[in-house]
Amino acid sequence: MKTIFDSCQPRDEVLKGELKDEIFRASLSDVHRGEAEDVYNDPKTFFDHTYRTDGLKTLLNEALGRLTGVKAANNPVIRLETSFGGGKTHNLIALYHLANGKVSHDMVTDLLPVELLPQKPIRAIPLIGSDLDPSSGMNHGEITTYTLWGEMAHEAGGHDGYKLMEANDRDRVRPGETTIKRLFGKEPTLILIDELAAYLRAAKGIKVGETTLAEMTTSFLMSLFGAVGSLKNAVVVYTLADSRDAFAQETAQIHQVLVEASRVSARQERVITPTAETEIAPIVTRRMFKSIDSTVASEVAKNYYDFFNQLMSQDVDLPPRAAQAEYTQEMESAYPFHPELLTTLNRKTSTIPNFQKTRGALRLLGMVIRSLWEKKPRDTFLIHPCHLDLEVEDIVNDLTSRLERPKFRHVIEADIITPLKGSKAHSQVIDEPWLQAGKQPYARRSSTAIFLHSIVQGTASGVAPADLLLSVLQPGDDPALLQKALDRLYDTCWFLEYDANRYRFKTEPSINKIIEDEMELVGQTKAKAELDNRIRSIWKKGPLSPV
Repeated sequence: MKTIFDSCQPRDEVLKGELKDEIFRASLSDVHRGEAEDVYNDPKTFFDHTYRTDGLKTLLNEALGRLTGVKAANNPVIRLETSFGGGKTHNLIALYHLANGKVSHDMVTDLLPVELLPQKPIRAIPLIGSDLDPSSGMNHGEITTYTLWGEMAHEAGGHDGYKLMEANDRDRVRPGETTIKRLFGKEPTLILIDELAAYLRAAKGIKVGETTLAEMTTSFLMSLFGAVGSLKNAVVVYTLADSRDAFAQETAQIHQVLVEASRVSARQERVITPTAETEIAPIVTRRMFKSIDSTVASEVAKNYYDFFNQLMSQDVDLPPRAAQAEYTQEMESAYPFHPELLTTLNRKTSTIPNFQKTRGALRLLGMVIRSLWEKKPRDTFLIHPCHLDLEVEDIVNDLTSRLERPKFRHVIEADIITPLKGSKAHSQVIDEPWLQAGKQPYARRSSTAIFLHSIVQGTASGVAPADLLLSVLQPGDDPALLQKALDRLYDTCWFLEYDANRYRFKTEPSINKIIEDEMELVGQTKAKAELDNRIRSIWKKGPLSPV
C-alpha cells in the first residue's frame, strides 16, 4: 500500500510554508482594489484553487441568470448564510470576478453554462460593512461617504451618482426605492454586501433623530430589496452568519427585519448555504494539493476497511460505523485525510469562536502537511488526528493562544512532547522502549488525538475510547499495544482524565499523580539516608544512645 508521500503532491506554497494568514482571509474589498493575494486577485488562480460546491453553482446560476437576462425570473435577493469562515466571502469573490468579465468559460465550464457568462462587464458594487466607518466616513478625495447607501451611490456612479444621495448620506437618512432605481437606471447592477452585521454594530452608536443609524440601515435594506425586485436586471447578494457568530445580536436584528418585511423581501429572497458539511473534505484537498492519485485513495480505503473488520472480529472496541461500506466511501472521498480528523475540526473545533471553520481548518492543515512532508514518518497512509505535530510551534500556537486556550500549552509540554532539551514529556517516556523496538509511538499518537478533542469546552470535550481507537489505528498497528499505551498514559500523565466514558486533558493537574510521579524518582538508598538523618535529628544522643 502506497503512503501519502507516494500518491499526493501538495501545492508549492504549502510545502514552502508560504500560507500566510492573508491567504486564508478572503477580502472582497482587497480584490476590488486589486490589492489581494494572487490566490484571490487573479481569476485563473482563484478558480483553479476553488472547489465547485453546490452552493457556489446555485449562487452563480441564480445571480448571473437574472443579470444577463437569460433567467429574468430568478430571485433578485440572495442571502448567503453559514457560520464564520464558512465560505461566504469566497463565493462573493467568485461572483465578482465573473461579473467583471475577466473570466473565460474554460475556467468555469463545470460551474455554469456558457450563456450565463456575461458578454461584457456588469457593474458590481461591493459594500463591506467592516471597512465602512459611520463616524469618520470613507474618504474618496472630494467625496466622503458616511452610510451604506452613500458608499453604494459613489461606487455605482462616482461623483454624479453620489449627488443623487448626497443629502441622504449627509443626514444619515435612508433613500427611498425611487431614488435607488434612478441611481441604477437600466444598467445591469450587482450589489454585494459582506460583513453587514459588523456595520450594524458600529452604526448603533450613531444617533439619527429619534432613532439610530443601525435602525436606519435596516430600513434602507428594505428599500434596496424593494427596488431591485422591481428592476429586471439587478441583484443583491448579502451575507449573514448564523446565531453562533460574534455578531449574533446584529444578525438576529436583521433576521427580525426580514420577517417583519416578508411582503417585501422573503417572497423574493433565495437563501443559499455556500458550503455543506460533506464538501469540507474536497474543499480542503483541492486547496492543499496539486494532485492526488484516486486509485491509491480507493486502495487505502479498502485496506482500512478490511483492517477494521478484522479488529472487530477480534472484539476490539471500534464504533459500528467502522465496518460500514459508507465509511469506506467517506475515507476515499476525504483522502489523504482521515475522516475523523476533518469531522473533529468541522464539528467540534469549529465551535470554538476563534476557529473559523473552513478558513481555520485550511490554515492548520497547511502546517500539518508541511511538517509531514519534512519528516515523512513511515507507514503514513492517511493524515490522522495524531499527525498534528505538537513539536511545531506554529501548530501549538494555532491550537492554544489563537483559540484563547493558553493553559493547554502546559498540557502539551508535560504530557505529550516538550521542547526542553534533555527532558521528556510523559508520552515520550512511555514510547521510548517501543521506538527502540521499531514500534509506533502509540502514547504520543493517542495523547495528540485526545488533545485535539480536549480543547473544546463543555459536554463536547473529550473522546470515547472506541472513537479514539478508530482515529489512531492504521493497518499494521497492534491494538493491544495501543491500549497498553492508554493505560500507562492514564497512570502517569499529570493532566489526563478518564471518567469511564471519555478521555480528556484538563488544564488543572492531578496532585496525586504529581506526588506519585515525584515519589518514583526517589531512590531507595536516598530514602533510607533521609530517614536516618531525620531519626538522628529527632532523637539526639543523650544518656541513652538511640539505635
